[in-house]
Amino acid sequence: MQDYKLYKKQLIQLEQQLAGAHHRQLVLVTGNDNWCYELTNSLVQNTNTLTLSKHCALKNAQWPAHIHQILGQEFTHAIYDGFSGLYPDKLAAIAGTVRAGGVLFVLLPELGNLNNWQDPALKSVQSHGHSNQYSLFNQRFSSIIKSLPALHYSEEFGCINNNYNYVLHSNIDFEPQKNCVAQIVKVAHGRANRPLLLNADRGRGKSAALGLAAAKLADKNVIICATQFRATHSSFKHLAAQLNVNYDPLQKQLANMQYIAPDALLNELPECDVLLVDEAAAIPVPMLLSMLAHYPRIVFASTLVGYEGNGRGYTIRFSQYIKNHYKASKVITLDEPLRFAKHDPLEQHIRSLLALDAQYQETNSNKSQIPKHSEVTQQQLVTDEALLCQVVALLALAHYQSSVNDLRQLLDAPSQRIFISKLDKQLVGVCLIAIEGGLSEELTEQVISGKRRPQGHLMAQTLAQLSFNSDFLTHLSARVVRIAIDPSSHYCGLGKALLSYSESQVKEQCTWFGASFGATAQLLNFWQSLGFNAVKLGYQRDKSTAEHATLVVKSLNAPQQSLQSLIKQFQYELFYGLLSHFKSLEWQLVSTLLRSFNDEVIASDTLRLFTQQLSSNRFTISPTLWRLISQNPVIITRIAANQQQLLIQTVLQHHTDEQLIKNLNLSGKKQLEQQFRNTTNILAKQLSS
Repeated sequence: MQDYKLYKKQLIQLEQQLAGAHHRQLVLVTGNDNWCYELTNSLVQNTNTLTLSKHCALKNAQWPAHIHQILGQEFTHAIYDGFSGLYPDKLAAIAGTVRAGGVLFVLLPELGNLNNWQDPALKSVQSHGHSNQYSLFNQRFSSIIKSLPALHYSEEFGCINNNYNYVLHSNIDFEPQKNCVAQIVKVAHGRANRPLLLNADRGRGKSAALGLAAAKLADKNVIICATQFRATHSSFKHLAAQLNVNYDPLQKQLANMQYIAPDALLNELPECDVLLVDEAAAIPVPMLLSMLAHYPRIVFASTLVGYEGNGRGYTIRFSQYIKNHYKASKVITLDEPLRFAKHDPLEQHIRSLLALDAQYQETNSNKSQIPKHSEVTQQQLVTDEALLCQVVALLALAHYQSSVNDLRQLLDAPSQRIFISKLDKQLVGVCLIAIEGGLSEELTEQVISGKRRPQGHLMAQTLAQLSFNSDFLTHLSARVVRIAIDPSSHYCGLGKALLSYSESQVKEQCTWFGASFGATAQLLNFWQSLGFNAVKLGYQRDKSTAEHATLVVKSLNAPQQSLQSLIKQFQYELFYGLLSHFKSLEWQLVSTLLRSFNDEVIASDTLRLFTQQLSSNRFTISPTLWRLISQNPVIITRIAANQQQLLIQTVLQHHTDEQLIKNLNLSGKKQLEQQFRNTTNILAKQLSS
């Protein structure tokens, strides 16, 4: 073993400086993997160390499948083995576990080799049939980390000191946390239905505040909820400290506070005086809404940097939902760090490396101006940091499930094209498109038969399996992965203009153009207005959005017949599904879907029978109405909204009388029957006109 005394001496000095400054720091270790492992093992003797690695050469190595398995914990030191793959979400998550005075060791090949190094993480962003020998994400990462004021141990160049300096006596301001605790206590004692949303970056003491508040609510029954029990350890630890009792990390109840997982909470609905929800952004939105509906006094604590779950877009949107539906609610943002002092080097380094500081500035441009559309390459983005940050920020702002990994996908996905819109040189729109298909006949047969699922060809596979048509896999198609528009430019036609431009740029290359998204009536109507047709609706609601995923597609260079057969097939599936798994589908969405189907000529016997049954009761005429609507779906869109709702929920979805009376705000069955008869008469007039 080599003599690493000099390295050890420098590390000890660094740790002393960090302890005095209440800061954390990144130490970069580069070279051959075995050299990096040997050096790191010799430097890190502390048992309170978290090591993320797939290689047993590092002590106590682990590689959790999900990052939430490590969140909510604190360690003196942490080691991230880049040789196991440079995954942005894992790197951000492990940095969040390092306590003040601690060090995050990042192990990588020499920075000069990083661009061409075959990073294991590259596979996660590559579609089948596409590969990158060069990583633009790593090129940017190498360029930024090289300039950071941090300690760098290099096998080739020795010890590199990048001028890191510290103020040895930094103060930590606990006043914001005290105010936060007071607000949580106020929720518990105050009026019902005044939820508190607590937002904070990692290390701001939000979890600790929950425990401190529980200590002040000794007379209250408190439930704390999080996806992982270990994420609540900080809350329990601070409660124990306030009560001056020992804390057992395996104990799920302490004094007046009890931990319950989200699914168990909603299944059992136990009583409590106040519900504390930690890492709320990692919990699906429908579950949060159910908690809101059942618990009148509730606090949601979320991390702003979106590596713990659904991301920044989720946090912003959920905050907006709270504000819109609970006028007396309150949103607090904790900016002051508590687990470390201000200007923490490690936090700043991770933010720079992963573009987590990217903030989108809404445009003040004249909306009457014509936007300028263009295509940008991944190489252009990596050489224009300002544009890259604007793209990242706009994409995160517009989407629920933004992730730290999106940056790697943006820069390294080889089958991707990027289109943007600008007003006065300011970014106002981004459209990411994945090119799919182009597979061999042999692979195509295996996909259609369900034996293979090649990565990165989601739409092409779905279309081929729906139609049993190999053309969808052998020909190329373009799938809109994400489109984001400047919030102040919504409803100005910018999204349609950008999509139309993107279509014009891919039509020579691709046969089909499509997208998949959580279906709402408004969003589906937007895509339909551009000529896209729905061909599939997911059976299950998405856990994050509570929406059914829909696939829309249009033909660019293919005969319409192949697409029309898919649309007709979906029409039959929808009518069947409305009686079963789509029984609770929103009627507005059903109406929008029906509008997209082609009308058939209504059979004369169906029309005659409908006319004869107009004076019959609801149960007699409903089967005929079902036949009539299934033959001519668009007729239902010609009547008023409340009449559409009545027919959709009565005839197509078979809601109970009790549900219909409640949904339509009727006084009882008599009024329901009258409304139904009026609606069928209006429909008859529409058909005769």
